Amino acid sequence: MAPYEDVAKGLKDYFEYNILMDPDEMNHLLWSLLSTPVSPRTHTPLIVEAESPVARMKTVKNATEIAGFKSAMLRDGIAMVRFLKWLEEATERIGAIGSDEAPLTELSLTAKLEALRAEQPLFRGISFDTIAGYQEHGAIVHYEATPETDVELKQEGLLLIDSGAQYLDGTTDITRTIALGPLTDEQRRVYTLVLKAHIQLELAKFPEGTTGTQIDALAREPLWREGMNFLHGTGHGVGTYLCVHEGPHQIRMEWKPAPLVAGMTVTDEPGIYIAGRFGVRIENTLLVVPYQETAFGRFLGFDSLTLCPIDLGPVMMEMLTTEERDWLNQYHQTVYDRLAPHLSADEAQWLRNKCLKK
Repeated sequence: MAPYEDVAKGLKDYFEYNILMDPDEMNHLLWSLLSTPVSPRTHTPLIVEAESPVARMKTVKNATEIAGFKSAMLRDGIAMVRFLKWLEEATERIGAIGSDEAPLTELSLTAKLEALRAEQPLFRGISFDTIAGYQEHGAIVHYEATPETDVELKQEGLLLIDSGAQYLDGTTDITRTIALGPLTDEQRRVYTLVLKAHIQLELAKFPEGTTGTQIDALAREPLWREGMNFLHGTGHGVGTYLCVHEGPHQIRMEWKPAPLVAGMTVTDEPGIYIAGRFGVRIENTLLVVPYQETAFGRFLGFDSLTLCPIDLGPVMMEMLTTEERDWLNQYHQTVYDRLAPHLSADEAQWLRNKCLKK
């Protein structure tokens, strides 16, 4: 057993068997150490170019990892509810006569969210830099507020917050778009279309062996009907206390041959971005689970791991189908049932109001 830092020396001295190397993952230095004859090496090993099996093995979570994800999502949901409640109350105080509170900005709310997550047991840090984009900044897919771009929030428009945390037992990735006050009809319509797109993927059922590319259109179809589209993936795998983006499976328009397998995690995050005005994205982390087995084979579906209410204020309910509305009500019932026992009476009442059946 050699130190990890000695990998280059180990490969330079390697002389025994053929070795598998993934050309998409291996850097040029390490590749060249094996492909170049070096004395006193008796022969140059044959490099077998293929995808490393390690990534696919990691994507399928065992029972302990799944339990860890669920525990992490519970604690993250508690932090998110406390944050959203704080945000609503802070927004209501904007411009209040006699208020001496510091302005509410993209950076200040980012710091507040991290602080609330840090209060949770087993918190180890954020899983990526928080995206907190207000109004036109929400239309920048990978926006990150800086002191130069930071803006104050107002009692109007949409705030997009994409964030996550690393806990010792699991990793979270969640996006919510929040109405801070009055919205335009366009904002409400776009928000509802994105919600429909999100729910359609949550409802998906598909045969074993299906790839993410084959079901990507299910989320995009409600948007395509309106001549809208988004140019990022609909979903990516999520690691266990690792990089928040985990592959090779993805849900996206571009062809990705990795099949979805029971035990995998994957996000569901459609969005629409109106440049210079606003953006909407709604994201849950899902677990691929068995659905049913028939004469046509095994079928899979999704189970939401994320526990956080979806803002119902902007939703044009008449645009939702009965099936979509039923999913939304069932999801919110689950969110309330799982989180309420861990909240104060005031927090639980706030959550109940956000999860009322529609």
